[in-house]
Amino acid sequence: MSNLLSFSAIIPAAGNSGRMGSDKALLRLANGKSFAENLLINYAELGADPVVIIVNNSFDLTRINLGSSVCIINDHVEYGRSYSIKLGIQHIPAGHSCFIQNIDNPFVDQNLLCALLYAVKDDSYVIPVYNEKGGHPVLLGKNIISVMNENDSFLDFREVLKKFSRIEIPWENPRIRLNINTPGDYQKFLERI
Repeated sequence: MSNLLSFSAIIPAAGNSGRMGSDKALLRLANGKSFAENLLINYAELGADPVVIIVNNSFDLTRINLGSSVCIINDHVEYGRSYSIKLGIQHIPAGHSCFIQNIDNPFVDQNLLCALLYAVKDDSYVIPVYNEKGGHPVLLGKNIISVMNENDSFLDFREVLKKFSRIEIPWENPRIRLNINTPGDYQKFLERI
């Protein structure tokens, strides 16, 4: 896949996980891997370079295997996800497309990622859609990365995307819509896998 285009991945995981009561990045899947490790491994195996994870300053880095990924500390979690994405994008090489995969959606499907890579255009972003509703991850074309890197000021991620065309890829797996934010969400997720 890496011959198709150059791409990276950003995993924002700096939130305080207040509703969950514990760090979402460290929640475990049925295979024993943490959400963070599962995403880091899958994106690395796909050929994303670099794979960047953004965590808060209280995150215990000894609890996950980062492998060759880049770990960034967000000291301003109060600024929200857009700030974490901005921190991550600063480490994305020029000319790369980039996946944005939230930590609260640990589902990753190599076939889906490949479909998104085949569909992305320089001036667009691609999103999987289930039952006409957008899911995860989002893949940003390289010109979006360039715009975000060139702007020194803090940009709201959703506002940036409004300036670019959106490509939707229909996907038949409802897991792309997962958002695991509470212990109840996590329990339902574990019961379904």
